[in-house]
Order: sequence, then C-alpha cells, then structure tokens
Amino acid sequence: MPGANSELIGSLAGIFENSIVEAISTISGMAVLKNNDPSGDPNDNYAGMLPFFGEINGFFMIKTDGQSLGMLTSYITGCDIQLVKENDMMDCIGELANMICGSVKAKAAMNGVKFTLSVPFSVKGGNGLEFSFKKNAKTFALHFSSHDAHINARVLLT
Repeated sequence: MPGANSELIGSLAGIFENSIVEAISTISGMAVLKNNDPSGDPNDNYAGMLPFFGEINGFFMIKTDGQSLGMLTSYITGCDIQLVKENDMMDCIGELANMICGSVKAKAAMNGVKFTLSVPFSVKGGNGLEFSFKKNAKTFALHFSSHDAHINARVLLT
C-alpha cells in the first residue's frame, strides 16, 4: 500500500478527526466540536508537529493561539491558568501532537496501515505561523473549537 490515495486519505482524515477530539476531550474535559472554518486563526502562534513514515509518509501539525493553549495546559497540569509557564505550554502542544499521532497509529494499524512516529517537536512564532507544503502533496485540514479554545490541525501525506 505505498503512497497516499484518496480512499486512504479519507480514512486517515476520519481517524485523525476522532483522535483529536478524543485526546482533547480526555485531557481537558472540554466538549470539542469539529467546525468547517478553513481559515484557521491568524493568531495561531504555537504548533506541535510530528513526522511519520512507513507504508505511508506524512507530517502532522496541530496549532493554536496562546490563550487556547494556556487553557489546555491549565487543564492538563491542574495549574491555575495564571501560573502556566511558557515551557509548560510548549511541552503541552508537543505532547498533544504525540498523543494524537499515537492514537492514529494504533487505529490505522487495525486497518492494515503501518507507520512509525518520529519525535514530536514544538514551535512558537510571532504573529501567527504559516507553513507551506509541496503543491502536489496530499493535505487536509481539520478545525475544532470548544467554549474555551480552538485547535487547527493539518496533515500532509505522501
């Protein structure tokens, strides 16, 4: 099953969607809903990323703004949001990417698609983060929101 075809992309999009909702709901207790806002948020300046490779190669990125990430970090750590530190937020977004991709890997394996996860990493930008992908790459975007936060995810498959 080398490469990403449209059927596989559709299947993985559903798996990523479910894994994102499960991860955020489980760690924060927030009700998370998918929305169809393709624009994302221009203030998203934190990202957790994780490349993966194997029968399918790809790159996962989850990004959000400082206020949303501060709220998620507060829920995860049990710390008052006023006490959340920058390094805690960077750890949180990287770990969130890792949790989501670990869940996707397990679910994809049950459907016969196997890949290995690389090491997650976190990035912080100034006034938002912009990433460009190869024009012929197969990508999809997922957008989620809750009362307290929003999350945007992007997946690239080759």
